[in-house]
Amino acid sequence: MAIECFKIEWTKLFSFDKALLQPQAKRKGVYGLFKGKAQKLYYIGKSGTFGNRLSFHRQSIFRMMSEPERKRCYISFGTVSSFEISHMTDIVTDTQIRSIENSLIMTLQPIGNGGSTKIRDTGKLPMIIVNTGTLFKGLQKFMSQNKELLQVLGKNATRKKASSSLFSSLL
Repeated sequence: MAIECFKIEWTKLFSFDKALLQPQAKRKGVYGLFKGKAQKLYYIGKSGTFGNRLSFHRQSIFRMMSEPERKRCYISFGTVSSFEISHMTDIVTDTQIRSIENSLIMTLQPIGNGGSTKIRDTGKLPMIIVNTGTLFKGLQKFMSQNKELLQVLGKNATRKKASSSLFSSLL
């Protein structure tokens, strides 16, 4: 079984109302929904296109939250790239996105994700995630649910900001 390597480029936080206007809303990947003044991670999700998924969340949020609460919701987009033999590609399968989402949920344990998504057995997935861009609390630069993968590469999970060149030096 091959080890899959992914890079997630996280954006800054956008207010929920302005998130759909961002160019990243048209791309495939994962996203974090943050709540409150402390901008605490509330939910991790995946999407073929963020715009469609966020439209669905918008309907749910309008039912569950008052207007002042909605004004304190923020989105950070994580666009995903995959390492393919000798280069990076934006072509990522739905199965890969689902695995990345599961790994992030298992690691970060956001309170908005249901209990069934927090108990999936994804600990043995042979994947390494390199987070770049605007990192948030709890998100580490190098992540893998299989800690031995990080040890073999001589990497520790740190919270320092990662640059794009770090991904290529990882391999």
